Amino acid sequence: MSITVLDLALHRGAKQAEDGSISMGEVEDTGLPFMGGCSVCGATVACYNSCPSKSGFLKCAKGCIDNDGWETVEEADKDIFGE
Repeated sequence: MSITVLDLALHRGAKQAEDGSISMGEVEDTGLPFMGGCSVCGATVACYNSCPSKSGFLKCAKGCIDNDGWETVEEADKDIFGE
């Protein structure tokens, strides 16, 4: 299974509120999108149900990402942000 945008945002420092929620601003401050569209099926996706892909586009976490994502946040962070 590939990591989600939310997994990567948390790794990059997005902070949860006391109630466990994460704001759009927290996600976007990490350089990642909070919402977008799947490049395969066109579905509207958010950070919790989309994956960054090696092709550079968001893809649905279930089905569309296939083998185009990363298994760890460390690998994704390095490849996407060069860190």
